[in-house]
Amino acid sequence: MKMFKVAQASFAALLCALSIFAPLHADEGSSPTPIEDARAILIAGNFPQTIDTMFTQLVPVMEAGFIGQLTQIQNGDKLVQRIASNYPGGTKAFGKRFGELMMVGIRAKFPDMFEKAAQQYVAEIEPDKLLAIRLFMESPSGISMTAAQPKIQKQMSSVGQVIGRKVGEQAAMQLMTEADRYLGVSK
Repeated sequence: MKMFKVAQASFAALLCALSIFAPLHADEGSSPTPIEDARAILIAGNFPQTIDTMFTQLVPVMEAGFIGQLTQIQNGDKLVQRIASNYPGGTKAFGKRFGELMMVGIRAKFPDMFEKAAQQYVAEIEPDKLLAIRLFMESPSGISMTAAQPKIQKQMSSVGQVIGRKVGEQAAMQLMTEADRYLGVSK
């Protein structure tokens, strides 16, 4: 009898624990589809904000790259000189405007990127695992993890810049040492 009561209490505790998650995916009695789970995972993970942050960090590189590409076209040096002299704010402002226009175009594509990401989740992850991920992402622990991500990403970006700079300096020194026998730089 005592064993029965312990088993009954354990079962009741399990049901209570599982009921915490039930409202998270219940939709008028129907089970979510894998694509719905994938979309919910992306929403819970702040996909639009993450993608926006990623592209925003790339914009300065795209701006500089665009100006650099202009110098590679026929008469590009003259064009860049005209931009520097005549465009309000010069080449820096011209590159900045390119970055602004890029971000407008990229943000307009967010719904397409979101849907393609959801489809990729469905293609790569089994339906029961998608549901488990969704349940975690919508749980208090998942919400806490998602809330901490921007701060973690910002910190890791700073760490990455420092490491990238150091590794870049080392790679440049190594390349120049290797190239010296061809270029005769130090002779």
